[in-house]
This record gives sequence, C-alpha cells and structure tokens, in this order.
Amino acid sequence: MKGSAAKRKNMRDLGHASARVLIASYFVARSIGLIVDPASMGQFLAVSNVPDYLLWPNAGFEFLAALAIMLGFQTRMAAALLALYLFWSSFILNYVPGDPIALGAFWRDLAMIGGLLMLCSHGRGRYALDNLFERKKPAAKTAKAPATGQKVSQSAAQAAPQQG
Repeated sequence: MKGSAAKRKNMRDLGHASARVLIASYFVARSIGLIVDPASMGQFLAVSNVPDYLLWPNAGFEFLAALAIMLGFQTRMAAALLALYLFWSSFILNYVPGDPIALGAFWRDLAMIGGLLMLCSHGRGRYALDNLFERKKPAAKTAKAPATGQKVSQSAAQAAPQQG
C-alpha cells in the first residue's frame, strides 16, 4: 500500500511541475515574440493608445516572471505578480465589448490567470529551485524546554515567553 501511495505522490509532484512549466512556457513564448517582432506589438499598442516605450519593460517582466515560475524560484510571488499584470494588461488591451476576437483573447487571459492563481495558492511544488536553497540551510539547534524537559527548536524556545 505504501508503494502505491508513494507513486501517486510522485505523479502528483510531476504533474504539478509539468503544469508550472507549461503555464510559464506560454509567457516565455509571448515575451520572445515581443522581442523577435516588436513592430507588430508596437502597432497593437499604438491602436490601444499605450506608449511604445512600455514594450521592452513588458517583455522583460513577462520573461523574468515566467522564468522564475518555470524554475520554481519565488513561485508564489512571481505567479501573483504575473496574474495581476496579466489582468490589467488584458483588460486595457483586450476588453472590447462587441469585438469577439478581443473578448476571446480576454477570456483566454482570464483562464491563464486562473492557472497562475492555482500556482500561487499551491506554491512551487516538490521539484523547484527554491527547494535546493532550503536544503542548504543549517538545521535549527535544539534546546530543552524549562518546564517539560522536552527538546524544542531554538526558534520555538526564543518565541516562548520568558518566565522569571
């Protein structure tokens, strides 16, 4: 029974990592598209009354946030910031009542926001860069609790009120 539970957990962890990479790859592709062909996006921004100088910060932010999500580095923060950014940029650029193509793009972006919020709520998962950083931290020192004689971590001992 333990073997099948471990397999299910491993499959869940792999599924989580795969979803994280797939969601992030969408934004990596979008940002690379902005970098490779800035003229087409510049025309779109001009029609939407958005200044052209926002093109490069837009591409840079999307790429860095997506890369952080893909690697599992500060996943919750990157996903939350990217979701907020995506909502407002999509609302400004794509929310055009009466235009079915623009509204389709808006709803597609809302679906991506849903995926980002799932990442934000569930965190980075097992296979992430942040997990490597956490393993390198030294273990907390233990101290004896004054009343019970049981071992507690140093942080718990410091957080406990001092008794005089």
